[in-house]
Amino acid sequence: MKLSKDLQDLFSNEQSVTFQEFVTSISHKSFGLFLVIFSLPAALPVPAPGYGTPFGIVLLGLGLQIIVKRTHLWFPKFIQDKELPITKDSKILKAMIKFTSFFEVFLKPRLKFLTRGIFYRLLGILIAICGLSMIIPLPLTNTAPAFGIFVIGLSLLEEDGIAAIVGALAALTGITLTTTLLYFTWKFGLEGAEILKEAIKGLLPG
Repeated sequence: MKLSKDLQDLFSNEQSVTFQEFVTSISHKSFGLFLVIFSLPAALPVPAPGYGTPFGIVLLGLGLQIIVKRTHLWFPKFIQDKELPITKDSKILKAMIKFTSFFEVFLKPRLKFLTRGIFYRLLGILIAICGLSMIIPLPLTNTAPAFGIFVIGLSLLEEDGIAAIVGALAALTGITLTTTLLYFTWKFGLEGAEILKEAIKGLLPG
């Protein structure tokens, strides 16, 4: 079943969904699915205030579990009982389904070795660092790292080595951006983030 359909089914009723209910409902899926779900709200190119920090904490934990090659996901109780800030009719859910459907077209099993063994652990390291970046309550530290985790998650779902490479590059871009932001903030204070934002805007076309 496609991930976009899983998302639609999971949030199809009016009741809120907790992390534990979510974990139980898709326990047959791999780590990739959880990486995709928990990174997607922050990876979307739409405003998602407040998503970065809580989801970053979860993704940091997932990255560490991948590094030590746990076979079953574990979450502390305070996370298990948290309700996901997503409802049946929310704009964020519709955006998630549309966003995910787009990427599903390009995924297929290939170069599987890049999603296994030592490469699997290296991806876990990138995920953990990106999750740590998302926890930082500063602009520019959420979307790029979250997008890297999102693509890595997709690659693990389908054992798509090409997607793993793309995800790793996106993650490294996000990590570089966060490192640069932290330097600017240390050098210029909170205004450093605005300086960096303006510099990035100047590099973009139009």
